[in-house]
Amino acid sequence: MSGSRLVRSSADLARLVQDGYSVRVVNGFLVIDDIPFVDDAAQVQWGSFICPLDLSGDTATAPSSHVMCFVGGVPRNKNGEPIDGLVNDGVQKWSASPELTASCGFSQKPAGGYPDYYEKVTQYAAMVIGPAQAIDPEATPLTFKPVETDEDDGVFRYLDTFSSRAGITEVNARLALKKVVIVGLGGTGAYLLDLLAKTPIHALHLYDGDVLRTHNAFRAPGAASLADLQEGLKKVEYFTRMYSQMRRHIEAHPVNVTSENVGELLDADFVFLAMDTGPDKKAIIEALTVNGIPFIDTGVGVSKDAECIDGQIRITTSLPGRVEHIERDGLISYFAGEGAEYDTNLQVAELNSSTANLAIFRYKKYLGFYADTENELHTVYAVGSNDLYNRYGTSTNQDEGIGLGAEPVPASADAGDGSEAAA
Repeated sequence: MSGSRLVRSSADLARLVQDGYSVRVVNGFLVIDDIPFVDDAAQVQWGSFICPLDLSGDTATAPSSHVMCFVGGVPRNKNGEPIDGLVNDGVQKWSASPELTASCGFSQKPAGGYPDYYEKVTQYAAMVIGPAQAIDPEATPLTFKPVETDEDDGVFRYLDTFSSRAGITEVNARLALKKVVIVGLGGTGAYLLDLLAKTPIHALHLYDGDVLRTHNAFRAPGAASLADLQEGLKKVEYFTRMYSQMRRHIEAHPVNVTSENVGELLDADFVFLAMDTGPDKKAIIEALTVNGIPFIDTGVGVSKDAECIDGQIRITTSLPGRVEHIERDGLISYFAGEGAEYDTNLQVAELNSSTANLAIFRYKKYLGFYADTENELHTVYAVGSNDLYNRYGTSTNQDEGIGLGAEPVPASADAGDGSEAAA
């Protein structure tokens, strides 16, 4: 059994993981793997520390015992001789499992005992590792292996050590919504999933009724194998299988969202739309708006002339109490005839990924993860001029392009996302 919830709530255990120690909790014992030591033949081997774990609820407390046991052999000095005062044959040799039964025990008690498990582990590690490093300077217990977790309530299958190392654990917690939906798993939708899967959302719901085809692989994250494409999986099934290696609670819905099933989205905390124009899109946006569900609609509209590709990418945001701009200014077209020059199947991976990145920036701003001085609701990036335009925010700089040669972008210019929910 692993202990990621315990590690998350115990500063001393989290610190061990952050330093790079290989931490496990097995049947109530703290296990620290990958400890280099010297054996009787003066050779470097690898073993594990093991000691009982004292808890208060789901948090580690100060160790009640100063004893530490060792699995895998008996540590010696660099010459293969006993280390003075380290091994104590009188201590109880603990066993967490048949494979984790102590070979020996240590009994080094500092004045007042060990204040926490970080101090206990690192002090015993210094005694054992020193001789090993005298033989092999590269020998280290700091392997930075992922901490596995099998907890049903855990989002990730291994501990998120990035947030703690980057010092953003508290602000990252703002992203822990209960339910987020992505409608459309084409290029942009797949990149949205790639970014959202790495956040602590409890449940990610994916909607797309289409099969993963060869052309999809060239504008999606990762690298689909030939076998993947030959398998004929639905897009949601393929991407669920891919990202379920990292996290739990990805729910695949191999159907398109229509006016008939849009009710399934109305308990979401946030919705991302990465789908084609059409009457279903209009029904979805109307339902989300009426029910106060925040959402972002994405669009990629590019075309090719005789020499090169040009166009725009767009994200349009709707928040509770801030919805009137979409219909009033015609920011999103629902039918192919509206702004058809922006509705094309020409999609390129960097355009899809850039659209997803802009959408995630706006989403994380809304949740307070990033600073948000503009509070914009509509952003368009123009490929040819490299300009970024914001509209409908609170800043006095709204409707101004960022960059040289900025020109106003027509409010009606929709960058439909091509074939996001199409084959």
